[in-house]
Amino acid sequence: MTITTDENRNNIMEQFIKPNIAKEFPNLEVEFEPGGGGEDMANKMKTYNASGDMPDIFWNDAGFFTSLNQAGNIMDLTSYITEDGFLNKYKVPEALKHFDGKIYSLSSGADTYFTPVIFYHKDLFEQAGVQVPQTFDELIEVSKKLKDSGIVPAVTQGKDGWGPKLFMLQQMVQIGDPEAMMKLVNNETDFNDPSVIAGVERIERLAKEGVFADGIANIDYGPAMEMFSSKQSAMLWMFTWELPNLAKIDGVDFFPFPSASDKYDPGKVAQFWGSPLNGYAVSAKTAHPDEAVKVAEFLAMQDALYFESVGSAIALETGNTASNLSPLMEKFLTWYNAAEVKIPSFALNSIDARMSAELSTQGARLLTGEYPAAEFLKVINQEWKENTWFD
Repeated sequence: MTITTDENRNNIMEQFIKPNIAKEFPNLEVEFEPGGGGEDMANKMKTYNASGDMPDIFWNDAGFFTSLNQAGNIMDLTSYITEDGFLNKYKVPEALKHFDGKIYSLSSGADTYFTPVIFYHKDLFEQAGVQVPQTFDELIEVSKKLKDSGIVPAVTQGKDGWGPKLFMLQQMVQIGDPEAMMKLVNNETDFNDPSVIAGVERIERLAKEGVFADGIANIDYGPAMEMFSSKQSAMLWMFTWELPNLAKIDGVDFFPFPSASDKYDPGKVAQFWGSPLNGYAVSAKTAHPDEAVKVAEFLAMQDALYFESVGSAIALETGNTASNLSPLMEKFLTWYNAAEVKIPSFALNSIDARMSAELSTQGARLLTGEYPAAEFLKVINQEWKENTWFD
């Protein structure tokens, strides 16, 4: 069972996994179950976890890993992939290890190169007479001018608080104070930190100033992508896993989130999506552990072959010669590789399932522009105190 709402995931399944798995494992019969995504996927995994009747192989996520691990329903893959040599195919094998030193998931390693940026249509910027903003205040002003020109400034997935939880909270904190964001990821500060408070207040300001499309709190992933692709919005706030597809659209470019203080340099700080928990995992109770691990390895390799085919950078070696990268991907890699500070994603590396759900709820409310930052902070700081991730 894997995610089935993301276009990349669906392409991997239909174009790489299903056409090749029978040839790779002629002795196995494999059943595919669509997992959906987000809370749908999490709810399915909770049900399987409670029953103990887990899929043999499934897409793991930080949001439900802890409960699976506590119930003894997820396998430590370390010895298997070390003995058969699969671990040696990773450029950075340490990136697979959870903070307990064990390996629970296998991925293409593309996650390491996924980071949120602001994609934009150059011609819409020119039409409104605006330049790429260098500061947060300039971002607000650019958005106002776009709106005055009859152009929706920006869109992202707001439904279920996806954007605020997965990158917006983090970006709005770290553009003011990267060190504070790193401390929050590492459980060394809380939501009473002045820099964290300032970041949440920036989200409230973005919503109130009309930076996003109307009804942003109810816009899902697909509609957000369509709004930008069809030029209904000038900017798209999104992870670079969409960069290969967006690079095919004439006039699309990107810029990192602009600065809100002299503590942050957009050319030197980046958030990375990678979590060692994201990837294909194996049930600890599978009746066929050796076969299940081999299938998980195959699935991770198909991911790598797919991302390689669309010009993304990956950490899992496929054995193929590197293909030519698009100019936009070259620009991205030049910027990303030069970043001196890379901060792990807070949503994947610092919160348990309960806090993850609450962060989604409160983040969606914050995007309405009618929910005060102070109320968000009050609720989330209490959740942070009760967060079990680091226990």
